[in-house]
Amino acid sequence: MKRIIIIGILTGMLVACSPEENTPVSVPDGKVQVEFQLPGTYGIGISDAQSRADNLPDAEEDWHTLPTSAVGLLPVGSTLWLSYAKQNKDGATYGTPNLQGYVVGTTTGGYNTLYPCTTQEVNGKLEINAEEIGAPLYLEAGTYKFKMVSPAYPIDRDLKMWVDNGIYLYSTDGRYEQTYTKPIKIDVNATGVQYIKLNPIISQVARFTFTIRKGAGVYTLEPLEAGIEISGLQNPFNHGEEGLLQYNWSSENIADTLVMRMGDKRSWVTLPGSEIETDADGTLTGDIGVLPTLTMSTPVAVLINMAVNGVPTQYMTLVNETHLLHAHSYNFRWTVKVEEGQISVVTWQNQSWTTDIEGN
Repeated sequence: MKRIIIIGILTGMLVACSPEENTPVSVPDGKVQVEFQLPGTYGIGISDAQSRADNLPDAEEDWHTLPTSAVGLLPVGSTLWLSYAKQNKDGATYGTPNLQGYVVGTTTGGYNTLYPCTTQEVNGKLEINAEEIGAPLYLEAGTYKFKMVSPAYPIDRDLKMWVDNGIYLYSTDGRYEQTYTKPIKIDVNATGVQYIKLNPIISQVARFTFTIRKGAGVYTLEPLEAGIEISGLQNPFNHGEEGLLQYNWSSENIADTLVMRMGDKRSWVTLPGSEIETDADGTLTGDIGVLPTLTMSTPVAVLINMAVNGVPTQYMTLVNETHLLHAHSYNFRWTVKVEEGQISVVTWQNQSWTTDIEGN
């Protein structure tokens, strides 16, 4: 798994997966059709005040706080897995979670509409079929917990998902009051349909953004195919039978939250030159998701491969003594100058590594 982007389903696929208007509702006896509204996501850019974002709260009263300004909507066409589990008769525990795949549809009133799609098994993993409409979710009366993860990457039968550097990933998260999975009561009613508003989901990875501008003596900046290489990241390998980190996003145990590792940090990821954009002013921009990483003992190295005035050039910088926290953006801003035949790069300010960004 290398560079994976959250968006990418064509409008035609969304239409194929969207129910037609005025479709008759036929509900099995003793059940109700459940339709979901998703308020949005806590995207990349939680403020510095959330410095303990990867620590687990001691109790619900000790939840971490999230800024309301950080909420945005998932792009239309995004894929999403939703798990649902019914409360057991003891009133405290929940049964084995079941799975339903969805595509994010139209946005109305500040909410996303979710449309069910079919799933299929490919090479032993469940995958969403975004081109084929699925049956609505019918549930019997009771109390349920619903959890979400987006994008709908392939997952195992036990609902564990393999993750790596280079991806973006949003999910339900019990560390925050705004994003935890609250119990919801389902009632069988005369209309046959119950609408449910779900809590937002939050980014589980950090983001590196890059902005490289032309300075004095620089006429052209071009990304080389090698792009930007990032090393010293959390190593996702050797965690499971297939060698990748398993994210148990549907677990009721908050300890299964995707947190930074304190040990092995030998992993690397590349933002290819083909995915680095050049604007009208010749400024290079790009971004990539990385797993939460502690850089106190081992720095993260960032190597930029670019052509300055047509001359291939490499520039390396180190990120150390900081935490790469989930839902934070670490912004690299460089200005390239050529003075007396020498190429120099002015780097960012330490205090601006993490900034507040509204939306995704």
